Amino acid sequence: MTSSSLWVATVLLALLVGAALPVLYQLYQTLKRTRTLLDTAGPHFERTLAQVGQAADRLDRIGSSLEVPAQTFWPLLAAASRVGFSIGRSGTWLRTASSVGSAVAPAVIAGVRALFSRTDVRRGREDRWVDRKRSANGADESQPHFTE
Repeated sequence: MTSSSLWVATVLLALLVGAALPVLYQLYQTLKRTRTLLDTAGPHFERTLAQVGQAADRLDRIGSSLEVPAQTFWPLLAAASRVGFSIGRSGTWLRTASSVGSAVAPAVIAGVRALFSRTDVRRGREDRWVDRKRSANGADESQPHFTE
């Protein structure tokens, strides 16, 4: 190699080392602080992990003790589920029945009105029948009689 290319390689190496040294120092400081944190927090983490394990054991025991009563309640829960399903289906039936009822109700009301209006007509006919009987029997015409 020539001396100028040697100088260029030396300068480039110096620049690389100069740029890498602050990064390497910062990495060293970060790792040092992380190690200090883990050394101080390690016992806390171990105690917390032990407490979590104890809580999990207690929950497991509670779950095991509740498993048998839950199996005895299974028929009750299944029946409640069927009742809920039936209520849901009856809601559909009720909506259908109400729509049919709302369609039929005007016809029923009209029929009832017609029934009562025919009763009035019958009464009028009976009154005329009474008038005919009076005139056939020779009743006094001065008495009021009903005609339409």
